[in-house]
Amino acid sequence: MSSQVYRMVGESSDPQAAAREYEQQLRHATKTVSSAQPSLDLIMLGLGEDGHTASLFPGASILHDPQCAIAAVRSPKDPPNRLTMTLAAINRASVILFLVAGAGKAGVVRAILEPKTEAERQLPASLVKPEEGRLIWFLDRAAAAELPIQ
Repeated sequence: MSSQVYRMVGESSDPQAAAREYEQQLRHATKTVSSAQPSLDLIMLGLGEDGHTASLFPGASILHDPQCAIAAVRSPKDPPNRLTMTLAAINRASVILFLVAGAGKAGVVRAILEPKTEAERQLPASLVKPEEGRLIWFLDRAAAAELPIQ
């Protein structure tokens, strides 16, 4: 199984090179040509209180890049240098799973699942929309507290 584990080297002194190398590994593992996005079976994501996911933060230019699958990004939180899968690659997955816990996430969960403003619709986690796959949210009671009961 270790032959199927591909670790991002986020601590690299050259994040851009590490992102390119990881994207090459991902494309090789998924047999994806450079003109297409890789397609994964499952992606598991978390959610930040600011609506970020996968180190994709609000307002980041990489949010709308259709070509890049893996990017080196700057984070407003520690650690400042990170590698991330982009929305272009995330949205190609067969199943995308969000796992969210805690009362501190309730407001942003509501903003993403029941958006009321254009700003809420543009939060990075709101932009996770599988092209053909399924999007599944697992929330604890605290994270779901601001959602309407149905």
